Amino acid sequence: MFHMNVKTTVVLLVALTMLASVATAGATSTYPSQEPGTRTITLYPAADNYPDSKYPILGTYGKMSFLYVGNSYDHVQDIWGSERIYIRFNVSDLPRGFSILKATLRLWQYYAPASEQTYEAHRVLGEWDEKTQNWDNQPRWDPTVTSEGTAPPQTEVAVEWDITKDVSGWYGGQLRNYGTMIKAAEEEVHLADASSGFWSREYPKTEWQPQLIVLLGSGTTTKYTVTVAVNGLPHGINSTITVDGHPYGSVSSGQRVDVPFGPGTHSISTTDIISASSTTRYRCNESELLVNGGGNYTFSYAPEYSATFSTEPSSYFETPANGWYPNATVLQLKRLERDVIVTGRMARIAFDGWYINSQKLVEAPGCTTCPGGTPTTILVDRPVTVEGRYRTEYYLNATSPIGKTEGSGWYASDSTASFSLDTTRVASEGVGGWLGLKRAFVRWDGSQNFLGLPTEPQGSIIMRGPATIEAIWQDDWSSVTVNLALLITFMFGGIVAVVVLRKRKVRLAR
Repeated sequence: MFHMNVKTTVVLLVALTMLASVATAGATSTYPSQEPGTRTITLYPAADNYPDSKYPILGTYGKMSFLYVGNSYDHVQDIWGSERIYIRFNVSDLPRGFSILKATLRLWQYYAPASEQTYEAHRVLGEWDEKTQNWDNQPRWDPTVTSEGTAPPQTEVAVEWDITKDVSGWYGGQLRNYGTMIKAAEEEVHLADASSGFWSREYPKTEWQPQLIVLLGSGTTTKYTVTVAVNGLPHGINSTITVDGHPYGSVSSGQRVDVPFGPGTHSISTTDIISASSTTRYRCNESELLVNGGGNYTFSYAPEYSATFSTEPSSYFETPANGWYPNATVLQLKRLERDVIVTGRMARIAFDGWYINSQKLVEAPGCTTCPGGTPTTILVDRPVTVEGRYRTEYYLNATSPIGKTEGSGWYASDSTASFSLDTTRVASEGVGGWLGLKRAFVRWDGSQNFLGLPTEPQGSIIMRGPATIEAIWQDDWSSVTVNLALLITFMFGGIVAVVVLRKRKVRLAR
């Protein structure tokens, strides 16, 4: 029995795939025409490869039987990255004297992503070699998207890109043919299971190899040309032009695209809504055009902004609906209740204000016929988040039987209220006061929410509800004791002096 080891098997497979690539590179096959004066030709790649950002220097896959594109994760090495496909066909193999009516790039997917993925086709602008190309030495490519293809989450399906515009330029000699680059519409660093595997030109079965299917028209079929432009889009944002239901190319503000047409009426359309961010987008209100002759046409875009409204309590306000609004739209905000509404003893809710993007808006003066004041208007000239707020307030009552207190008033719930007492010691009234008896501040009483020690004359409290706090005083006898001691000493000294004086007088009388 004949046996082959693993190394021999690999070498044999590589040899077979190389022979297959030589046999099929540049091969063409003609299919029956669907319309009089047209013919379909299928081209097979002259070169294909895929660079991988996970292995930017080492990865050269030009002779492998597969191609990968998208975002993926190497579990073994814990590496995230993206793949791109480079592919080139010898358009010079097409017969001359025809016009390019349609050119479709078709790849056969054998490895599917976990969810539907969008892959962009871009025209390559420089030389590359499938044997040596890796991620770090990629050539330049046109940032304008030639077309998009959608890869479903299933295997054994074909994914296609319309590259008619590029193939026409290569075929007519207006553009250098460096091929096509395919990449994920959004290349993300940390995204797994979002890549597709396609068979390459080295795959042994010809019908599953990459194909460029070209529909040729006999002679020159262009009867008129329409020049298409867009305006109103910011730099870096493109609009996709669709011709007769098929993506034709993309264009940004300041650019123009010439679209050749055969006889008859044709449709030109552009993307009606283009998202610039989660809160800004651009809309073209007239995004489709029917033409039957040459001319110039400009699709105009205008910005729309997201407006979000939040009110508390919601029944106290009347606001527009959340959604998208054209630039310079004027919206009305209305309050349905009074400025202050009493909700209990020493408790109320008070209008805090309108907030636009977290900045408080100054309201117009109130009127007698408007329960909540004059309606407020805002101009939507940017994304806006609008809040209408009432706040809960509690009353702080700071009292003291002696002295003057400060700090009593209304405070927002959970805010910090400060209070103070203007004196801490006063003389007592009556005889006690004459003897030096004083009244001294001891502490504040009446709440569990004091911040710091309540024994200080100045303090603060967290307003978790209505609060009445009282300054507690007590008698200070320290001065009385001293004064009494001094008085007793004085009196005793006087008595002693009187006794001594009398004794001296008695002695003198004898």
